[in-house]
Amino acid sequence: MKMRDIYLDGYTVEPITLSNLSKYEDVFYCNNDYYMITDGRPATRQDCIDTVEYSMDEIPQDNILNIGFSHEGNAVACLFVIKGYPREDILYIGLFLVHNNYKRKSIGSQCIQALIRSLKGTNIKYVCLSVQDNNTSGLPFWKHMGFSVIEKTHCGDFSNLTMEYAL
Repeated sequence: MKMRDIYLDGYTVEPITLSNLSKYEDVFYCNNDYYMITDGRPATRQDCIDTVEYSMDEIPQDNILNIGFSHEGNAVACLFVIKGYPREDILYIGLFLVHNNYKRKSIGSQCIQALIRSLKGTNIKYVCLSVQDNNTSGLPFWKHMGFSVIEKTHCGDFSNLTMEYAL
């Protein structure tokens, strides 16, 4: 699975890099509910940079994809995934954000469906992610998309849920 394999009719799908990050920054900033839940503060420019520059010693950099979806030049969604993590047959969604102007219009569902379609015929058998149980928009979205909770870890005032979608 490569970035070029992800197709969504009517949308541009492109890598998010430091050179085009300014186009996608507002997607981060308008998702303050997520950042307040996870970090206790609104998103910052450094959060955007850290997400785009994310790396893991044990994962080849080519396996970390920063995917931007835009429509008519407007940033719609940001999707950050890791191929082959934590196992070779898993694609891990590290972060998925949809711009507020496009929420509740099935755009997020279409982006994830495009991602899942791109995995057909690859060695990826599962898509996994982690979501906090107090994420009142994220958790219902992932359940609606067909993801199931496979592990629950208590973290003080909330639980972290590992979710999985079998291809």
